[in-house]
Amino acid sequence: MRDVRLAALAESPEMFGSTSAREQAFDEAEWRRRAARPATFLASRDGVDVGIAGVYEFDREWCLAGMWIDPRARGTGAVEALINACESMVQAAGATTVALGVMEDNARGRRAYLRLGYHFTGASEHVRDGRYELFMTKTLAASPPAR
Repeated sequence: MRDVRLAALAESPEMFGSTSAREQAFDEAEWRRRAARPATFLASRDGVDVGIAGVYEFDREWCLAGMWIDPRARGTGAVEALINACESMVQAAGATTVALGVMEDNARGRRAYLRLGYHFTGASEHVRDGRYELFMTKTLAASPPAR
């Protein structure tokens, strides 16, 4: 998880609310704490981790956060696999909605989320440098899909 998160921060630093330097300084206990809240998922291809996403509950709302796919793995289904894993976790917790934020200049991310059933709430937040994070949500089925 550490390696993928640091790769994400190095490749797309403008998309996250942290920095590679900050997170490189985390000790083992901090990485373990982050991995355990409530879930962090990795996407792998041919034995190599190529993506990461987390899901957590904040103020009684489930949120998907920290999504990143290695540029070489974009368009391979990794984003769908990560979102499915996060949504299954949310459904298993008994929730029927999940929210996320996407940077306004992340056109590929916005398209992926729209394609996967998310819609813009109309809310946004200024994060830095004149950039905004746009908020999206999705209503899920009442129970996890059958496998």
